[in-house]
Amino acid sequence: MDCNCPAPTALTAIGLLTCGVDMNQVQRLAFQRIGTSFDGVTYDITDIADWQTLMSAVDDTKIVVTPLIGGDPVIEAGEAITNGGGDNSTLNGVEEVTGVNPSAFSCFFNSLPSSIEKAMKALICEPNLRVFFFLQGGKIACSEVTAPDYEGFLLSGQPFVSDRNNAGYGTKDTVNMSFSLAEGWSDNLAIIDGLTWNPLTDL
Repeated sequence: MDCNCPAPTALTAIGLLTCGVDMNQVQRLAFQRIGTSFDGVTYDITDIADWQTLMSAVDDTKIVVTPLIGGDPVIEAGEAITNGGGDNSTLNGVEEVTGVNPSAFSCFFNSLPSSIEKAMKALICEPNLRVFFFLQGGKIACSEVTAPDYEGFLLSGQPFVSDRNNAGYGTKDTVNMSFSLAEGWSDNLAIIDGLTWNPLTDL
């Protein structure tokens, strides 16, 4: 959130809500190092062949895709960063909003083979990542640069992948995953629909 001077000459117009936008359930994740986008020329986000090319890459453009999420995929919006409020640290004791904390994503995966668990843990050492969300219904949530240029949502820091949870008889082993999304991650949210392929099953 940038509140630096100069202030706009008028309040920013808020458009009429004619059609709501909901991501619904996040069901799979795709990670990529920052620096590459689906620009609509070199790579087209709607073209499965371009996704497969990036998944096969051996450089910074490579995309890695997780298995289907086992459950509890949640994004919790970051709380306000404030200064003062009811004390002598600000004029008239007014609370000042100075920013927004990162948003927190978390989920778990079921019954992962150790090879996949270990490969996902390698993401912990990657501090400069973006993430694409594959949604129920085979849609892709991403950040729109300028259509048809899209990229993943920027992470704030590295993701975390836990060791294996085991609850015993009659249960499935789980592995937890969490990461923070940078402030303003959803400001340019785009949901890519109408694909002729399904990112939940075809990648």
